[in-house]
Amino acid sequence: MLSYHISQSNSYIIRTEPTASNSFTMSLQDMMSQYNYTASLSGVTYNGYESMLGFTASISGSIIGGEYRAVIYNGATDIWHGSVQVYKSSSLSIPSSDYQNQNTQYISHTSENKYVILD
Repeated sequence: MLSYHISQSNSYIIRTEPTASNSFTMSLQDMMSQYNYTASLSGVTYNGYESMLGFTASISGSIIGGEYRAVIYNGATDIWHGSVQVYKSSSLSIPSSDYQNQNTQYISHTSENKYVILD
Protein backbone atom coordinates (compact mmCIF):
# COMPACT_ATOMS: atom_id res chain seq x y z
CA MET A 1 0.00 0.00 0.00
CA LEU A 2 1.25 3.46 -0.88
CA SER A 3 0.47 6.40 1.40
CA TYR A 4 -0.57 9.56 -0.42
CA HIS A 5 -0.50 12.85 1.51
CA ILE A 6 -2.66 15.70 0.22
CA SER A 7 -0.70 18.83 -0.81
CA GLN A 8 2.72 17.27 -0.29
CA SER A 9 5.35 15.80 -2.52
CA ASN A 10 4.44 12.13 -2.96
CA SER A 11 7.58 10.42 -4.23
CA TYR A 12 7.78 6.66 -4.40
CA ILE A 13 10.24 3.93 -5.36
CA ILE A 14 8.65 0.53 -5.96
CA ARG A 15 9.70 -2.80 -7.43
CA THR A 16 7.80 -3.78 -10.55
CA GLU A 17 7.73 -6.55 -13.12
CA PRO A 18 10.69 -6.29 -15.50
CA THR A 19 9.99 -4.15 -18.55
CA ALA A 20 11.91 -2.62 -21.45
CA SER A 21 9.86 0.49 -22.21
CA ASN A 22 9.87 3.80 -20.35
CA SER A 23 6.22 4.80 -20.82
CA PHE A 24 4.36 4.43 -17.50
CA THR A 25 0.80 5.29 -16.42
CA MET A 26 -1.02 4.71 -13.13
CA SER A 27 -4.68 3.77 -13.19
CA LEU A 28 -6.75 4.09 -10.00
CA GLN A 29 -10.18 2.82 -9.01
CA ASP A 30 -11.96 4.31 -5.99
CA MET A 31 -12.86 1.42 -3.67
CA MET A 32 -16.10 3.09 -2.55
CA SER A 33 -17.55 4.61 -5.71
CA GLN A 34 -15.79 2.36 -8.26
CA TYR A 35 -14.92 5.45 -10.35
CA ASN A 36 -11.74 5.21 -12.39
CA TYR A 37 -8.98 7.83 -12.26
CA THR A 38 -5.55 8.31 -13.72
CA ALA A 39 -2.73 9.63 -11.57
CA SER A 40 -0.27 11.96 -13.21
CA LEU A 41 3.31 10.73 -12.82
CA SER A 42 6.31 13.03 -13.01
CA GLY A 43 10.05 12.59 -12.50
CA VAL A 44 9.80 8.97 -13.64
CA THR A 45 12.98 6.89 -13.41
CA TYR A 46 13.36 3.17 -14.03
CA ASN A 47 16.28 0.96 -13.04
CA GLY A 48 16.08 -2.04 -15.38
CA TYR A 49 18.70 -4.01 -13.47
CA GLU A 50 16.64 -4.11 -10.26
CA SER A 51 13.21 -3.36 -11.78
CA MET A 52 12.82 -0.31 -9.53
CA LEU A 53 10.44 2.44 -10.63
CA GLY A 54 10.70 5.88 -9.08
CA PHE A 55 8.14 8.63 -9.58
CA THR A 56 6.16 11.47 -8.02
CA ALA A 57 2.39 10.98 -8.19
CA SER A 58 -0.43 13.49 -8.21
CA ILE A 59 -4.06 12.43 -7.76
CA SER A 60 -6.49 15.24 -8.57
CA GLY A 61 -9.76 15.22 -6.63
CA SER A 62 -8.49 12.94 -3.88
CA ILE A 63 -10.09 13.26 -0.45
CA ILE A 64 -8.76 12.39 3.00
CA GLY A 65 -9.51 8.76 3.77
CA GLY A 66 -9.89 7.79 0.13
CA GLU A 67 -8.68 4.35 -0.91
CA TYR A 68 -7.83 3.28 -4.42
CA ARG A 69 -6.90 0.09 -6.22
CA ALA A 70 -3.83 0.96 -8.25
CA VAL A 71 -2.28 -0.55 -11.35
CA ILE A 72 0.84 0.74 -13.09
CA TYR A 73 0.95 0.04 -16.80
CA ASN A 74 3.83 0.04 -19.22
CA GLY A 75 1.95 0.56 -22.44
CA ALA A 76 -0.80 -2.08 -22.28
CA THR A 77 1.08 -4.40 -19.90
CA ASP A 78 0.40 -4.18 -16.16
CA ILE A 79 3.65 -4.29 -14.19
CA TRP A 80 2.47 -3.49 -10.63
CA HIS A 81 -0.71 -3.92 -8.59
CA GLY A 82 -1.31 -2.33 -5.22
CA SER A 83 -3.40 0.18 -3.31
CA VAL A 84 -3.17 3.84 -2.39
CA GLN A 85 -4.60 5.41 0.76
CA VAL A 86 -5.02 9.17 1.08
CA TYR A 87 -3.99 10.96 4.29
CA LYS A 88 -4.05 14.51 5.55
CA SER A 89 -0.84 16.49 5.09
CA SER A 90 1.82 15.39 7.54
CA SER A 91 3.53 18.22 9.36
CA LEU A 92 5.58 16.95 12.26
CA SER A 93 7.08 19.61 14.48
CA ILE A 94 9.51 17.13 16.07
CA PRO A 95 12.27 15.17 14.35
CA SER A 96 11.12 11.76 13.19
CA SER A 97 13.67 10.07 15.48
CA ASP A 98 12.02 11.53 18.61
CA TYR A 99 9.11 9.53 19.92
CA GLN A 100 7.25 8.77 23.12
CA ASN A 101 6.54 5.35 24.49
CA GLN A 102 3.63 4.31 26.70
CA ASN A 103 5.86 1.83 28.52
CA THR A 104 7.66 3.81 31.26
CA GLN A 105 8.72 0.74 33.25
CA TYR A 106 11.82 0.09 31.15
CA ILE A 107 14.19 2.89 30.21
CA SER A 108 17.10 2.65 27.79
CA HIS A 109 20.32 4.19 29.06
CA THR A 110 23.25 5.44 27.05
CA SER A 111 25.95 2.80 26.92
CA GLU A 112 29.69 3.20 26.54
CA ASN A 113 29.81 0.49 23.86
CA LYS A 114 32.20 -1.72 25.84
CA TYR A 115 32.32 -5.37 24.88
CA VAL A 116 33.74 -8.42 26.62
CA ILE A 117 35.63 -10.74 24.29
CA LEU A 118 35.91 -14.33 25.47
CA ASP A 119 38.70 -16.54 24.22
